[in-house]
Amino acid sequence: MSPQHGRPKEGAVSVGGAARNARGQVNPPGGTARSAKGASMIRPLLSAAGEAELATLATARSLYAFDFDGTLAPIVASPDRARITAPMSRLLVALARQAPVAVISGRSRSDLRMRLPSDLLHIVGNHGNESEAEFADELEQRRLVATWRRQLETLLSGAASREILIEDKGLSLSLHYRLAADRDHARSAGSKAIEQLTPAPLVIGGKMVINLLPQTARTKLEALQELATREQARRVLFVGDDDTDELVFERAPPEWITVRVAHWNGSRARYFLHQQSNVTVLLDLLLRNLRLRARQAVKG
Repeated sequence: MSPQHGRPKEGAVSVGGAARNARGQVNPPGGTARSAKGASMIRPLLSAAGEAELATLATARSLYAFDFDGTLAPIVASPDRARITAPMSRLLVALARQAPVAVISGRSRSDLRMRLPSDLLHIVGNHGNESEAEFADELEQRRLVATWRRQLETLLSGAASREILIEDKGLSLSLHYRLAADRDHARSAGSKAIEQLTPAPLVIGGKMVINLLPQTARTKLEALQELATREQARRVLFVGDDDTDELVFERAPPEWITVRVAHWNGSRARYFLHQQSNVTVLLDLLLRNLRLRARQAVKG
């Protein structure tokens, strides 16, 4: 986790409820202090109230969805080193055998497949834009991303070119600056280069990363809604940890259970887990609820 536990950083731009600016960027939800009236009411998930609501997921067909980095896998210095633990993998597979499970991430789908158990049916990459089904704008999105990469390779020079890692995921770009000696300088240099891109991308902030997507890109929320419809799920659990997940937290239907990893008062999630390792505890609890429900159905 970053020292600020994932809250939006100065200079980073993320998807949220505010209107886009002239370049298509969106101000982060909760990026400024709220009044008491509009304050977030985020509550601990591993509490009597939280666990009682989690138990209701087992009473109806539900979709269980998770982000990857910072949620299923710990945040690491280099994106290539991210891995889920063996216990996490076993619990995911066990859950997927009893209910629909989805992993939705900013990573490419091919990258996720290398890091997740093959038993998982729904793996969605590129912030909701890459799944089993192709979509009409995919070729245009890939063309735009390739154009931005060429522009950035020209715009980023000197120390910035060495300290900012450009990750090309086909349908989106990520500019990583976690390993920069001066993170503030690297973030500023990256932001200035992004302002010069043509056409202007949709910019989504993150933990030591700036994500670029086409203006027409889908969001994680839309991808989750489509999956819920396809699976005929009456309820949805979504667990995430980053700015890219805040749009889901903010706009999710009231029957969804939204959970942020690491407490942040500005989050629009309904619940929080104290740390990433608690996701294993959550998965175990979800499995116990489903097994208890199955035993009750047999007896009833």
